[in-house]
Amino acid sequence: MMRKYYVTFSEKNLTGNAGLVHLGRFAEKLGIQKMLDKILTIQRGSTADYQVSDAVIMLMMSVLAGIKHMAHTVMVKNDEVLRAIFRWDKFPDATTFGRIFRLFSPSHCMELAEVENAARRKVWSKKWFGKITLDMDSTVRGVYGSQEGAEKGYNPKKKGQKSYHPLLCFVAENRECLHNWFRAGGAYSANGCVEFMKECFARLPKRVWQVIVRGDSAFFQGGLLDFLEEKGAQYMIKVKLRGLERLLESKEWRKVKNRPGFESAEFEFKCSDWEKARRFVAIREVITCEAEEDLLFDLSKVEYAYFCYVTNMGLSPMASHKYYGQRATSENWIEWCKNHMASGSILTQDFWANSAIFQTCIMAYNLMVWMMWLNDEAGFREEPNTIRMWLISVPAKLVTRSRRWQLKLSKNYPFKKRWTYLEESIQSLSFA
Repeated sequence: MMRKYYVTFSEKNLTGNAGLVHLGRFAEKLGIQKMLDKILTIQRGSTADYQVSDAVIMLMMSVLAGIKHMAHTVMVKNDEVLRAIFRWDKFPDATTFGRIFRLFSPSHCMELAEVENAARRKVWSKKWFGKITLDMDSTVRGVYGSQEGAEKGYNPKKKGQKSYHPLLCFVAENRECLHNWFRAGGAYSANGCVEFMKECFARLPKRVWQVIVRGDSAFFQGGLLDFLEEKGAQYMIKVKLRGLERLLESKEWRKVKNRPGFESAEFEFKCSDWEKARRFVAIREVITCEAEEDLLFDLSKVEYAYFCYVTNMGLSPMASHKYYGQRATSENWIEWCKNHMASGSILTQDFWANSAIFQTCIMAYNLMVWMMWLNDEAGFREEPNTIRMWLISVPAKLVTRSRRWQLKLSKNYPFKKRWTYLEESIQSLSFA
């Protein structure tokens, strides 16, 4: 039986998100607010309480704290400790946030993307991969209102629901989102994929010398393959062809060693709108096989599941199938952005405001990814909610004595060593 207790609301200088200080310090080291002030051309009056850079940083930190809707920013607004540490003398309400983000136009959204890219260049100057894999995918974000650009389109979970249809590209080696497009719900998955991939390549740090691109069948586009070959990139794209199964049935199949029930084939094929033939690899797996009287199997009744890819990599069909299968991890990253970092759930009635907010949420996600990648190998592979649990959602009290600020955590906090190591590592960072 629970002990009898009383509740009072009398304590001051308490926070439940003390770990935001790490992300705030890391953002400060990268100079994100200075870059926002320099690159964003949205002008507000000199007497305005908040500049656009203030709103972007405040929303990023709120998202990292776990808000899901603009109205939830009130939790950060009323956090005396965070406001004191971040020097937020004033904090906008939800209506003011919406009014500031409605100042964004398409060109301003491009400027916001350049801020993120400038931060990326600084991060990759410290640590990098020379060979990277880019995973392209689209996702559906359903809405329950009549927001601008929300349309009925591809929506496998709730058919007929209005939605947005963002396009994203992730770097598989460190999970960061390299690029994103916020799109209307009626956009087909591969709409603009060539231009999108051109922008992805423009954002690649100079230290990257080899790129592999993976994409599902929505990106089976001759123009995209032409561009990737022109850039010297390798690719593994799932095939979507009318009559594909009939084509595959006509090919010569060989049993895959040590994989009962699997067969492989490879061939060259030229689609009608292509200028040349390309290499296709395929795997088929027995899924049903009915027995008849005196025969162990009646081969005429064997059914297969087919998997086919177009690629310029030298992998065998089975190795290609396994390599493409690793792409499924990117679906987890999309869910992290959507469900852990509120991408697409913080909305106004204005399309470009929603695009800028979506980008801000993605930038918050990348900030966390970059911080862990550079400073905490142990937590590098942890999902955002796990990092939020042990690092950000930490109770603390702010005490000031003799002009010295002290953040006091519980003596029973179980991650003291990781906190201290992360704090010291971030403090030692310096970027040109």
